[in-house]
Amino acid sequence: MKTTYTFIILFLIMSLNLLAQAKPKNSIWPFKINRFDKEGRHHGRWKLYLSDNTTLLRNGRFKHGQERGKWPYYYPDGSLRKIEYHKPNSKEFLVKLFHDNGELEKQGMARVIETDRVIHYYWFGTWQVYNRAGQLTHTEYYEKGNEMKLELSRK
Repeated sequence: MKTTYTFIILFLIMSLNLLAQAKPKNSIWPFKINRFDKEGRHHGRWKLYLSDNTTLLRNGRFKHGQERGKWPYYYPDGSLRKIEYHKPNSKEFLVKLFHDNGELEKQGMARVIETDRVIHYYWFGTWQVYNRAGQLTHTEYYEKGNEMKLELSRK
């Protein structure tokens, strides 16, 4: 009977370790990563990894469930893919996308709208588009994530 309880406890501990997203090393008390506040919302520094728990996908800070400041996103090879800049108490934020060579690809604004059933993330407004050399080539206009073709007429 004692062996059965020991096995169950070990199984539960191993299961919890597999579900954890935190990478335990390199955290200094009290500045641990991937924490929650008293209401269960994300709080403090968060680092999110692939399932191998070594490949960083994104990292940044939460304040009581809201993303704050600079949030870099990475390709699986570790190169920079995107940066989001979040301001306090705002659902709108600046997004910069990067080519695989590190040059700026696009930049513009995005917005998050939460409903009871779904979270909508979409681009809006004017976005600047750059070539692989980092030179501005054109602009695009988005409404609720859809690119709008603007027809200009001369009179």
